[in-house]
Amino acid sequence: MSDWAATERQPASVLLAEGVELHGDLHLQAHVAYREGPESPLEMLNRPDPYFVLSLADGGVVFISRDQVAVVSCAPRPAISDPDRMHAAKQATVEVVLWGGTQYRGWVTIELPPSRARTLDFLNGAGRFFAVGTETENRFVNRSHVCLVRPLE
Repeated sequence: MSDWAATERQPASVLLAEGVELHGDLHLQAHVAYREGPESPLEMLNRPDPYFVLSLADGGVVFISRDQVAVVSCAPRPAISDPDRMHAAKQATVEVVLWGGTQYRGWVTIELPPSRARTLDFLNGAGRFFAVGTETENRFVNRSHVCLVRPLE
C-alpha cells in the first residue's frame, strides 16, 4: 500500500450512481509512457482496472468501482501543451443529463479525424469516461450513467 506515496494526488469529489458523494484525493501516476507529464484524471479513470483508490481526508482509503461512479469532479489542470493537438482539437458546448435528472453544462474537447469530428462521434468514442469542462472545474462523466446529451451550439 505504500506505493500510493509515489503517485501525484489530485483533490476530487466522486459522485456514486446512488447519489453518495465522497471527497478525497485521486492517485495519478507521475509519468505516462506515451507523452510527457503526469497521468490525467481522465486517463486514470479510463484504465481497464475495475477499481481505483481514493484517499479520504481522515487518512483512510476506499476502493471505488468504476462502474458505480457517475461523475468525478476536480479543479482544472493546465491546458494541453502540445501545439499540434491544440490545432487539431475543437470544443463543443453541451448539456449532459444523468439518469435521475442531474444536469451538467460545459464543453467537451474533441480530438478526432476531421471526417469523424462530430459531437456524436466523440460521445460514441472509446473510454468509459469523458470530460466536461468549465472555468472552475472538470467533470469526468461515466458514459453508462448518461441519459442524454444536448449540443448547445
